[in-house]
Amino acid sequence: MNQNEIATDIARGHELRNRIKSDTAELKLIEKRLESVALLAPHIPLQDAEREGKQTILSGAGLTLPVVFESDLLIGSFTHGSSLHDSITLLLNHEPGQDSKKTLFGALFKSSHTYERRISDGHKFRLAAKCAVPTNEGFNGLMHLLKSRDKDGIVKSKTVIAWDQIKKKTP
Repeated sequence: MNQNEIATDIARGHELRNRIKSDTAELKLIEKRLESVALLAPHIPLQDAEREGKQTILSGAGLTLPVVFESDLLIGSFTHGSSLHDSITLLLNHEPGQDSKKTLFGALFKSSHTYERRISDGHKFRLAAKCAVPTNEGFNGLMHLLKSRDKDGIVKSKTVIAWDQIKKKTP
């Protein structure tokens, strides 16, 4: 490479980085607007029946775009002795001093200085908990306790604008 080619690549790289930064900011605004519209649109079940959540299909410009509202986010860990820890141990009938590895509590959580889910993927954890917790009431109670909440107590969830699933609209 000669000096002119290096200078051209530096200038083009700089231009592309600025464009990517600008395009990323614009895409975030577009996704916020699409999410707002999708929240008000009719919702349909997800394609994967085992997943929790819902979706809507937006269309325009001859394209369809799925907007997926995934299941509520679950807390990944909690502190020993916290009110959440106490509520979960009560719900799962876990007694202090029990060998955690042989209990329902131990099957779902590992101990460190905090308790962490043994399965980090939320969907896989839900499936394991559904199989492990003997009653729907217990499972629903556990999911309620583990939902991640913001400072106002509102449950957090994840919205996915499924750009990789965009399709040409069929007439």
